[in-house]
Amino acid sequence: MNYPSLTSVHLQQSSGPMNGHPLVLKQGQVIHGTIKQLYPDQIAEVQVGGQRMMAKLEIPLQAGNSHYFQVSGVEPDLQLKVISGPMTPSAPMSQQVTQLLDSMRLPQTNEMKQIASHLLKNDLPMTKEQMQQAEQIMKTLPDTISSREALNVIQKLIELKLPIQQNTFQAVLQGSMKQGFTEVLGNLQQLLLQDDSIPPTMREQLQNQLQLINKPLALETGGILLAKMLDVISSSSASPADKLTVLQLLKDSGIIPKSANLLNWNTNIQPSNNNRLLQQLSSESLAGNVKEVTSLLQQVKESVQRNLSLSDSQKLGIHQSITKAITQPTVENVQAVTKHLETTLQKSTIQTLTAALYTASKKEMTELLPQLKNAIQEQTLLTSTQKEELLQTIQKIDNEKNASQSIQSVVKELHNQLLKAFGDSAQFQPFQEDKQGMTAKQQMMQILNADTSNDHNAFARLVQVTTSSKSDFIQQMLMKTEEQLAQQLDGKTFETAIKQTLQNLGLSYEAKLSENSSNLEQISSQLKPQLLGLLQEDSVSSTTKNVAEQVIARMNGMQYLSGENGPQHQLIMQVPLEFFGKKTEATLQWNGRMKKEGKIDADYARILFYLQLSSIQETVIDMQVQSRVVSVTIYNENDNLKSLAEPLKSILKTGLSQHDYQLSGVFIKKYSKEQMNTNSKKSSASELHTQGVDIRI
Repeated sequence: MNYPSLTSVHLQQSSGPMNGHPLVLKQGQVIHGTIKQLYPDQIAEVQVGGQRMMAKLEIPLQAGNSHYFQVSGVEPDLQLKVISGPMTPSAPMSQQVTQLLDSMRLPQTNEMKQIASHLLKNDLPMTKEQMQQAEQIMKTLPDTISSREALNVIQKLIELKLPIQQNTFQAVLQGSMKQGFTEVLGNLQQLLLQDDSIPPTMREQLQNQLQLINKPLALETGGILLAKMLDVISSSSASPADKLTVLQLLKDSGIIPKSANLLNWNTNIQPSNNNRLLQQLSSESLAGNVKEVTSLLQQVKESVQRNLSLSDSQKLGIHQSITKAITQPTVENVQAVTKHLETTLQKSTIQTLTAALYTASKKEMTELLPQLKNAIQEQTLLTSTQKEELLQTIQKIDNEKNASQSIQSVVKELHNQLLKAFGDSAQFQPFQEDKQGMTAKQQMMQILNADTSNDHNAFARLVQVTTSSKSDFIQQMLMKTEEQLAQQLDGKTFETAIKQTLQNLGLSYEAKLSENSSNLEQISSQLKPQLLGLLQEDSVSSTTKNVAEQVIARMNGMQYLSGENGPQHQLIMQVPLEFFGKKTEATLQWNGRMKKEGKIDADYARILFYLQLSSIQETVIDMQVQSRVVSVTIYNENDNLKSLAEPLKSILKTGLSQHDYQLSGVFIKKYSKEQMNTNSKKSSASELHTQGVDIRI
């Protein structure tokens, strides 16, 4: 089956000089050109490939003749030095190659001849140094890479203005592949288990990160597991043995304290780390103890960096306030930052309002209850029935506010109701977020007063300890959780999985560093920075380092191949995905354009998906968007695909219309070599007329 590959789509886009874009020359490059017109002062119009340019010649030449030229200067005008005699256009390629290499004083090796021939066929400007570097690459090619593939990669390196060396060559080569990322990550995982030369701490961190990549829905799985486990330990019908097993797993994952037992797990939970620090900070600030406050501020700063419920802008604002207070520890600055922290970290959430009821005075109760009612009514994660039940319990608190013992009992009842309500929401709408961008599982963590600064790790650990449990009861719970999650797989699920996987891989690692992101700890835990750290370890074996370099090359290649050319933009992503034991690889290539104000033009785009699916095997989806009209073509060899896809068309049409797109049609075809060649020719001819779409199949 012949599908369009990234090599055919991207690396071979350069047909003619620099793919039809304006040719940018630099000093030292050698080009083949024809003198089209002569002007006074040795100025000439020179044609290079399909482009014409004005240049100053060092010696007079005759119009109509073709020569090899070397760029001797680009400022203030293009200056060309002739390095060959006149060439006959009909001369065989071998003769042209020989003449070029002689002119540049380069050896007549097989590798150099291949490079020179490729240069001539594609009107590609190269310097002598670049050709020498390319020759070294060609001489060391493994059997698995053809000369044609290597030459295309070398051409791409020149176009991207990247140095021609092994690491950039491997990056662009690996980045252009549409399969094999999962295999490389699997090899790395095996080596982590076998290689004793890796420091234990580094090994554990890498294994944890690969586990997150292997299970992109671990957070949602952990959320559902948490809800089911809380149901068990709250149930009067569950056996004591099952309750104790669940309790121990919650302790091992760090969600509830080690000291908790079946009687106090929901009544003796310590305040969250942020809450404890803020309480201490507030008291020390009021006492004017600047030294203690400075120490506490440093702790809060670290806690805030780990807090995944805060946005980068919120973290940056807090970070700046704390830095100012630490460098200038006046009472005014400390009190200002304390107020800032309390405002940001302790908003009037359902959890904070409910917790405040335990110790509230009658006057405070009068203020808190309306706020709590309003927060529940506005909570989009709760059903109407759940809201009604909670509001009835709040009314009971209002009725009993004069009797402190009764209030404690009813507040506890409300606390348990909230936990149950958000637990049900976590099970049946695991991907849904409320107006504050929080999910039901995060709400549960807040109600439990768990340390919400590290929710991701807590849920991932819960999945890990549950998977390792030898209890049949726990394994059945895990199986039901995965079945429940599998039934809810939709577009939002895949969006979540792709985003989570890309974040865990660390594809935007360098970009985040350049943004001076405040959450450096979270960034450094991603796979890419960890692998870069592994390469610096002298003790690690060369075998493990080689595989680590392959993984990094894949990620770098995606970045190199993603870029912009004026208003045209291209994005390449390879995403290894695993859903409930089934592995797949999704490669995405997006081509579109930017508006003048720098935003993506959502009216025009072309997107290619390359999927390796367990049931229908290799599949290519070609989606074209023109004036918000969407056409989808699916290439696959499965004869039953048309009947399977028919009931899904209406869902796709409805989903697109909700975003103001119109579906023009879904076409399912078998892919053939002839089709590929036809499409490639059509696309080549119409590239300049596709309103910003620059791609060929």
